[in-house]
Amino acid sequence: MERLERIERTLAAPRREFLDTNQAAGFLGLSRQQLELWRLRGGGPAVHRVGRKCLYSVDDLRAFMAGLRREPLA
Repeated sequence: MERLERIERTLAAPRREFLDTNQAAGFLGLSRQQLELWRLRGGGPAVHRVGRKCLYSVDDLRAFMAGLRREPLA
């Protein structure tokens, strides 16, 4: 019952538009270090800087992953 209530609370919560580095890495299934490396060298998803904090838009993360999609050759 407790698990069901937790799931219902999660579904009722407003959708997060921006994720911090740890959350974005989890969303993409990557390590935090990989996102930080891309941020320093380029080639990763767009990032919003708010003071010292880096935030990633969920829409930007989805677009980034869509851009990496490749169809099989065969």
